[in-house]
Amino acid sequence: MKTPKPTPIVILFVLFLIMSTAGVRAQQPDWGRSLRAARSAAQNGDYATALNLYKQTLASQEKALGPNHAQVAATLNNLAVLYHNQSLYSQAEPLYKRSLSIWEKIPEKESRVAAGLNNLASMCHDQGRDAEAVALYNRTLGIWQKSGHIEDSAAATAFSSLGSIYSSQHNDPLAQESYMRAVALWQKAGSSEGSDAASSYASLADIYYFQGKYSDAEPLYSRLLAIRSNSGSRENAQTIEVLTNLAQIYRSQGRYLEAEPLLASALSISEKMLGAENLAVAASVSNLAMLYNCEGKYEQADPLYKRALEIRQKNLGFDHPDVLHSMQIYAALLRQEGRKAEAQKLESQAARMPTGLTSSMTAGS
Repeated sequence: MKTPKPTPIVILFVLFLIMSTAGVRAQQPDWGRSLRAARSAAQNGDYATALNLYKQTLASQEKALGPNHAQVAATLNNLAVLYHNQSLYSQAEPLYKRSLSIWEKIPEKESRVAAGLNNLASMCHDQGRDAEAVALYNRTLGIWQKSGHIEDSAAATAFSSLGSIYSSQHNDPLAQESYMRAVALWQKAGSSEGSDAASSYASLADIYYFQGKYSDAEPLYSRLLAIRSNSGSRENAQTIEVLTNLAQIYRSQGRYLEAEPLLASALSISEKMLGAENLAVAASVSNLAMLYNCEGKYEQADPLYKRALEIRQKNLGFDHPDVLHSMQIYAALLRQEGRKAEAQKLESQAARMPTGLTSSMTAGS
């Protein structure tokens, strides 16, 4: 089984709020064109052009509409997002705050306030200012709750962002609650096929998995694999982890026939991504070998355990604790096969290795 990460991967959901220019007055069409051009430039990575266009538009709007108009607030926010996207937080923060101060004074702009708070929260999280981010996200969700928009997909994003913060703090109860809310909202909104929803599924499934709540983790992992298959994004490290974890659930339940194709697929993806001699490939090889071992298919497990040992020796040398662990596992299999002489030879080699070091592998891998 794959070693659990000490800190779950924090997946950040930044709401890049690009306000509609539909409300721009007909007699001032250049603003709309400028804003669309700025957005296009930013999306293409041409930040200098986007910055100039936003600044020019902002100056024109402030002159024509005054400094406290909703359109000014929208452009301030967009400019802040541009800086945020480049990790220029000191430039982004005052712009976010100024846009918020404008929207807060305009009646019936609660949704704009909530969106701006969400952007500011994501920036705080980017900077590691998680206490501020949590307060801002909760304020955002409170506004959406009051306005009846708590079931929107944007609220799901906020809940998922909260979950990632709580996960990074090892606060599994609050992380689990947040991810559960996010998953429920993605499903209700009919947006459960997107990448944001998939991240929420993965994070919640991982919490259940490491808690040993396999009956809760299994359907989430299965759903996640379906989403990634439908989107054509199966060949990545995240899919390998999902395949492996789901297979380990099946193995623990004695569902070996269901586990085998998952582990075979994880191995195939690992080899394609990383090459045949990578340490991560050794882990996938060991997982499949362990399944065959559990089934009593020693002839199939043998070459896999041997291959995993050889990969680790090549990458880590002969004195590494992970190599020692692999040797001990392979020797145990050789004894199960009745090949005592080979097992004794391997055990003798293992006995001569340094002790006292800690292996990074889990038992049986």
